[in-house]
Amino acid sequence: MDLATMGSLVGSVGFPIAIALIVIYAVYRGFKALCDKFFKPILDEFLKSLSTITEDNKILVQTNASFVGNVNTKMNDIEDKVNRIMEKLG
Repeated sequence: MDLATMGSLVGSVGFPIAIALIVIYAVYRGFKALCDKFFKPILDEFLKSLSTITEDNKILVQTNASFVGNVNTKMNDIEDKVNRIMEKLG
């Protein structure tokens, strides 16, 4: 914001309102610069990590589903064997 713009702003809305608007504009620019330099790289890294975690979680879910299927098969085999033993004992 240049000096001429500030002068016309003071002339059109008054000094207190113009100063408030100039301060808001300065804070906005400072905050935007801070976000671009500091928060954006952190957010990008977080989103990258989140994507990796999501992919790893999909693999773990598939592995667990396979494991549970194998455990269920083993449990059924054990039940069958116990039933055969019970029939023999009688």
